[in-house]
Amino acid sequence: MHLIHDRLSLSVMIFWAAVGLWGVFAFVRGGGLSGSIAGALAIGQALVVVQVLAGVVLVALGGRPPETTHYLYGVTGILVLPFAWSFLKERDQRQALIVYSLLALFIAGLAIRGMTTGQG
Repeated sequence: MHLIHDRLSLSVMIFWAAVGLWGVFAFVRGGGLSGSIAGALAIGQALVVVQVLAGVVLVALGGRPPETTHYLYGVTGILVLPFAWSFLKERDQRQALIVYSLLALFIAGLAIRGMTTGQG
């Protein structure tokens, strides 16, 4: 299970970095939030949920990260996108695109921090 959690962290980091860069590029080109990017955000959110669930299984099996801030990164990763959606659902789609893109890069950063605090 530790190996799965570890590999999922890499997937989360790479996926969210790619979505973030894709969104920033689309924004610079004058675009708004498209169905493709919105779909990628949903897939990324599901990936984060699976990652956190794998971490919960590890905790249930007796595993603990060396730093307790590791839990904070997982919880933040799950909550940030739904919070942003509740704020942005009535906003301009171009504005939503840049916010979601920057949040995607933020979640990629959370994955990096999670990996550094989870190593033991």
